[in-house]
Amino acid sequence: MVDYAHQLAKGVRERRRELGISQSELARRAGMTQPGISRIELGGTTPTLPLLSRLAGAMDSELDIHLAPEHGQVIVRFTSHGTEDAA
Repeated sequence: MVDYAHQLAKGVRERRRELGISQSELARRAGMTQPGISRIELGGTTPTLPLLSRLAGAMDSELDIHLAPEHGQVIVRFTSHGTEDAA
């Protein structure tokens, strides 16, 4: 079984680190609290699509999610606008 929360957590955490911003700064940009960002990054919650959209905007990113449940695979990538570099 695929752990969607942890795959999304990894994507958020990697993109935030790539940007060199703190959880507090990401929270401020996304209109959230730092503990909320921490819960997401620890995989303790599965963000809704509207929240993922806010996070992508707060990280100046596009979000691509590839689901292949028959292979037990989920790929989550936050990428800079206009590039194909995965975060």
